[in-house]
Amino acid sequence: MEDDKKMLTMVVITVLLLACIFVLITLKQQHNSHSDELYRTDVQPVLDRFPLLQKVNKVYWNAEIIGDTSFGPSSYRMKGYVFLDIRDAEKFLESFSWHDIADFKPTMKLGLNIHQKQEHEWVFSEEFNNYIKPSDFIGKFYFDKMNSLLYFEVEK
Repeated sequence: MEDDKKMLTMVVITVLLLACIFVLITLKQQHNSHSDELYRTDVQPVLDRFPLLQKVNKVYWNAEIIGDTSFGPSSYRMKGYVFLDIRDAEKFLESFSWHDIADFKPTMKLGLNIHQKQEHEWVFSEEFNNYIKPSDFIGKFYFDKMNSLLYFEVEK
């Protein structure tokens, strides 16, 4: 009888340990998948929407649907960072008239390890905005001339 109690206790402890391990693994997977949803890094969807960007080194962006999708197509909001090829960045700087916007703070936050530098010098050009953004998008593109970096917030 005593051996049966010990065996039962061992089985219960083993089952509880396995359940704890399973819960920890599940929580870790959920955490990893949630952190992946913060932004995407695939370049092609950005280039498909803004083909005049041409050469892009990397992107960090996200999108969300606006409204109810059960009644047909809905609008979506998209925002992100585009790290430009240095030659394209210089071409954009020289080709358009830019205005300093010192108080600009992007609403999409990224870790410092993603930015090339911690300091930014944001500028805006209505002319560039109209050039780079197709007419069916509403929103703006901002340029960080210190880092060859674009930031955009648009809706379609």
